Amino acid sequence: MGSTQLERVDAEPIRKLLRSVSLNRAKDLDALFDEIDPACELDRGAERNLFQAVLGKPNIIRIGLQCTVRLEAHAHAAGVLFTAFGTPGFQTMDRDERNKLLSPADKILTWAVGLDLQRWLGQMGHDLNPEDVLPGGLSEMPTEIIGALTDNQRLFGRSFFLYASAFILLHELGHLKHGHTQSTHENEKVADRFAAEWMSDAASESGNEEFDRLAAIYGIAVALLWLTVFNFYFGKRESKTHPEGYDRLFQVLDQILDVPESDEYKMVWYFVAQMLFIHMWSAGFDFDPEQDAIHMQGDPRDEVNYYIDRISKWDKKREGQSS
Repeated sequence: MGSTQLERVDAEPIRKLLRSVSLNRAKDLDALFDEIDPACELDRGAERNLFQAVLGKPNIIRIGLQCTVRLEAHAHAAGVLFTAFGTPGFQTMDRDERNKLLSPADKILTWAVGLDLQRWLGQMGHDLNPEDVLPGGLSEMPTEIIGALTDNQRLFGRSFFLYASAFILLHELGHLKHGHTQSTHENEKVADRFAAEWMSDAASESGNEEFDRLAAIYGIAVALLWLTVFNFYFGKRESKTHPEGYDRLFQVLDQILDVPESDEYKMVWYFVAQMLFIHMWSAGFDFDPEQDAIHMQGDPRDEVNYYIDRISKWDKKREGQSS
């Protein structure tokens, strides 16, 4: 499952990353770092999703490098999908045309999700291989695919990765800020709110506050979609320490996207709805062209809520089959 290989490093790169997405809160950021004085530990061996805050002397933010690479892959796949969704006439294209636009994302996600499945299956004591759950799930990192992405796809991928990483790091800083000594559902929600409120006020060197805020929200969505992957394949975690990924996804975005008539509300919820559908389709969810289509129109927030409701019942369906 990966050995622990901790390396203590300077936390200044974390401050630099967070400053780049919140220039207008530079003083607040400096005050936060002065108060918490965090050290950073890198774990090169851990295979699990490792972003962890450890309260103590010193306070520590622990980061797993392997899961960071998987997050980056998810971000680039999201960049591919985001670019495809914005292609003129995308919704009326035939299947072959759509698949051509989406195929790079499929290959990237197959690699990243396949590694997550391998880890989860081992933890759950299953003899199944990732290939049995996700065809191609043991493929190698498609570096040639990422290298072949268009400039726009890579641009959005890098942006999503930057903001997704910032959200996760701020979440961990939120734990330290609030003195959390253990993970509980309530503590995770507090840390999510702290990070989301900070990110929703994002400002970079672009000088375009509206663009920066939108980029930040997309980054948050990418981070939380990544944390929801388990639910697509295995249903509820029923964890005593963390809320379900889909609950965190919906609640955080609902906190930020509070103006239904705004463009960002429509754009982000639509993006999340499409991402959920793609993951659910890959995980083997059945969709009825008539019944499901009723819920796939209108307010994109309602569509996301519908998908999440289906995901939350996925576990019950499997329990029914195994009982």
